[in-house]
Amino acid sequence: MGIVAKYLDTIAGVDGSWWMNILPCFGDLCSRAGIWVLIATLIAAYSKSQISAALNTFMFFIGMLTGYYIYSAFLFGSFPTSYFLLWGSIALASPFLAAIVWMAKNNLRLAWILPALPMGLLLSLSLAVGVFYIYVSYIEEFIMYAVLC
Repeated sequence: MGIVAKYLDTIAGVDGSWWMNILPCFGDLCSRAGIWVLIATLIAAYSKSQISAALNTFMFFIGMLTGYYIYSAFLFGSFPTSYFLLWGSIALASPFLAAIVWMAKNNLRLAWILPALPMGLLLSLSLAVGVFYIYVSYIEEFIMYAVLC
């Protein structure tokens, strides 16, 4: 997934075909956090145990980050260490968050409270809120929020 996300970042849709116009949209989607929150939530929720939810989510993020940054280094000849460390620290937190998501799916009392964490994150990524307005700035994240609901 990391290699695909980085590859889609490098595509420019300039030849006019419908396919080359759609690919940059997927690249834009993969460069935002919403799709990764959705995928991680689904991995954690559909794992068989709390331990497997934590391990599966962690392995997904480590694999994705490794592929993304190795492909990045291959393309551009440099390795952005600060970004890798930032996203790597988020990947280190993912097993704990995955365990929370798994508990929310498998405990009726916690199911009323814990799903608000990834859902709230997706909602905050999709909306722009001001004093007198609420605007859906990213419809894709809003759709992902609806999927998690």
